[in-house]
Amino acid sequence: MPLQDLVTAEKPIPLFVEKCVEFIEDTGLCTEGLYRVSGNKTDQDNIQKQFDQDHNISLVSMEVTVNAVAGALKAFFADLPDPLIPYSLHPELLEAAKIPDKTERLHALKEIVKKFHPVNYDVFRYVITHLNRVSQQNKINLMTADNLSICFWPTLMRPDFENREFLSTTKIHQSVVETFIQQCQFFFYNGEIVETVNTVAPPPPSNPGQLVEPMVPLQLPPPLQPQLIQPQLQTDPLGII
Repeated sequence: MPLQDLVTAEKPIPLFVEKCVEFIEDTGLCTEGLYRVSGNKTDQDNIQKQFDQDHNISLVSMEVTVNAVAGALKAFFADLPDPLIPYSLHPELLEAAKIPDKTERLHALKEIVKKFHPVNYDVFRYVITHLNRVSQQNKINLMTADNLSICFWPTLMRPDFENREFLSTTKIHQSVVETFIQQCQFFFYNGEIVETVNTVAPPPPSNPGQLVEPMVPLQLPPPLQPQLIQPQLQTDPLGII
């Protein structure tokens, strides 16, 4: 079902997404490996099935793990007819990600986000804000913005992994989502730019050889010297040499 059919002006976030996020933040925000560790697939599928039958169902009453709920949330976005980050804006995001200056790059990305359909924008802001909260507990759950973006960017962008040209830009796609998580306050709440170790990485140098460490010559042992084989004297069966 299209995202637009799951929200209203009064309820801009799909109820299923809201229930999953609230459950995760209330019960498992500090769970180690959150969104990286897979939950029970049967439980994950059952969460969506039970919700479809009764929108008022309590996830707590279902006695499911936080990892199963996290998996159900990712599956929700994977099953949408179109990705939350519109395909039409992927090229612009990639171009913005190549801007060398950090401040200019972030402002360019911010302008692109404003082009999202209002429904996508509201849900994207909600999800990224949630992932930012998860990343703030990274000393406990070990899920930094980088780790979360690795887990989430294919779900949010739904790339064509069979396209060979795409494979060369996967790291840039992932870094874009990482930056949205890191700079959540800047993108969505008029906050300041956060100083981070890594934001969206500029494109790699055109010469791939610059990425490769110089090869160290392999040191081989000296060739084995052929040993002199002393001819053995045949023994005279009569004992006479």
